Amino acid sequence: MMTGKCTVFPIAVALSLVLSRPRFVSAIPESVLRARHVQTPEKLRQSYDYIIVGAGTAGLTIADRLTESPKYTVLVIEHGEFWSPSDPTGDGQRAHLYNLTSVPQIGLDNRTIPLGMGFGVGGSSAVNGMAVMRGTVQDYNIWAVLGNKGSAWTWEGLLPYFRKAIRFVPPDPVLAADFNITYDTQAAWGQYNDTHVYASFPGGLNPVIKTIYNGLRKTPGIPFPVDGHAGSHGVFYYPLSVNPKTRQRSYSRTGHWDSLNRSNYDILTSARATKVLLNKINAATGVEFILTGAVERHTVKANKEVVVSTGTIHTPQLLQLSGIGPHELLKQAKIPLKVNLPGVGANFQDHPIGASIRFNFTKTPPRPTSNSTHLPPSEGQGQGLVADLSLPIAAPLTFSAIASSLAGQNPASFAAPGTDRSVLRGYKAQNDLLAHQMLSSTPGSLSFLHWVIGYGTAPGANPINFHITSRGTITIDPANPDAPDPIVDYRALTNPVDTGLMIAYIEFYRRFFGPEGALAQYRAVETAPGAHVTSRKDLARYIRANYIPQAWHPVGTAAKMRREWGGVVDDELRVYGTKRLRVADASIIPILPGGTTQLTVYMIGEKVSLLSL
Repeated sequence: MMTGKCTVFPIAVALSLVLSRPRFVSAIPESVLRARHVQTPEKLRQSYDYIIVGAGTAGLTIADRLTESPKYTVLVIEHGEFWSPSDPTGDGQRAHLYNLTSVPQIGLDNRTIPLGMGFGVGGSSAVNGMAVMRGTVQDYNIWAVLGNKGSAWTWEGLLPYFRKAIRFVPPDPVLAADFNITYDTQAAWGQYNDTHVYASFPGGLNPVIKTIYNGLRKTPGIPFPVDGHAGSHGVFYYPLSVNPKTRQRSYSRTGHWDSLNRSNYDILTSARATKVLLNKINAATGVEFILTGAVERHTVKANKEVVVSTGTIHTPQLLQLSGIGPHELLKQAKIPLKVNLPGVGANFQDHPIGASIRFNFTKTPPRPTSNSTHLPPSEGQGQGLVADLSLPIAAPLTFSAIASSLAGQNPASFAAPGTDRSVLRGYKAQNDLLAHQMLSSTPGSLSFLHWVIGYGTAPGANPINFHITSRGTITIDPANPDAPDPIVDYRALTNPVDTGLMIAYIEFYRRFFGPEGALAQYRAVETAPGAHVTSRKDLARYIRANYIPQAWHPVGTAAKMRREWGGVVDDELRVYGTKRLRVADASIIPILPGGTTQLTVYMIGEKVSLLSL
């Protein structure tokens, strides 16, 4: 272990979801943790076979799998601390989120957006909404098209790792019968006894789900797959990452740390990685880090590999601080260039939560007053049914025009100023793939409109666009590169196609709830944005004022794509131009999947564990 003195620039505090970043006290007795939870650099080994930066969803999965072999030693370096959610099935405990806000968004009337990211052991799996979802066949086959020739990152190639990542528990038969829950264990799920991250169903659901479900059944063209996790979407139920026995949150810490007692598996907490150390041939040799509240820099050596797993926001930051990234940015920051990779920090995407559309039923649908499977609406939020629809179903009048508009675009017209030509080629490839999928309703094609059903008492939605076309950036601040967090710019709604999609989704809900729709008998009255808001100009204004460009699903900033298309990692997740350095987290996802990202990130962790051995 070596230590050295370095100057640390002042911390730039951003106003966000939290007011401070306290040093958290471990929720596990010290007697249990002492052998594996390292709290001072002096107690580290001189070197480890593998160093994983980030104890999040993928990071802990990788560490668990690697340390199954006693011949390998693994160190996980985590910026946050151990903690236990006070409400384990709740989400977003504010003290355990990163204190980070975007720059003002030009496309959103200069609003700033607070980010949702877990800060502590378990990462975002400790604070997310717990929805366990998977994209369609084409969601993952597209990864192979964007990757290098012969890529195995296809639906069929990834399915074994998806199955290994989660232990699926079917719903209670009474609940399943009451709410028409169907599933296909063989086609969609795995039953691995060594997997302790669970996917299960709640004991009850919001009865408003039944009204919407029956209305969707009456709507022509909408598919109802047996299990929406088997490759094709439509209307289906999703499980939650909850332990079915304890009814507590099941996340990467409970699944890949708490039950383990291995002398070859260490976690150092309250330590922020500041640089991956590279030798003259750009092989990773270790990691430099700084403890919370300290100024002294420390280093630890990696004998085999360094795996960066700090998430979509902080992975590009760490790569840039290590001399890997756009050469002009690094030149401005006075960081010696190791590898010119313009795609580091580009291609930033998240699922946006669109402007709310709400209705009141003037004739109340039937609602049982007492049933063991029914939860009060206030308790049934975020649980149950989704409608994930292809664009021809969601936008039957405009899908062709939207697809043509996207296919005909020059990405340079909407990308960040100065975007490298290689990155623009990657954006063009993505646009062409998305435009093609916009025209398809065949089983396994992409879903665009994501409707989570069962929130509260009033019908309506916050439509989520599964496949946005705007692309943002994550960059270090050239004037203050040692700031703890990078500059986040969603560039929300900079591509007009995204506004067009949101308008189409509002029109879908108006048809569904309107006088000619499946629920006409309940005489719905639109309360937001209001039936008087009809012109595209007025709808666009409403969307700009209410659009939230993130659902806690950030991806793409170290994309697994061809290098000539702005890619950062190859099909084995090795950083281009380096040796012994990989990235394994949501940042490698080249294009957003149709679903929440946690299951996909668990899959990435399972797959890279085998690649690293």
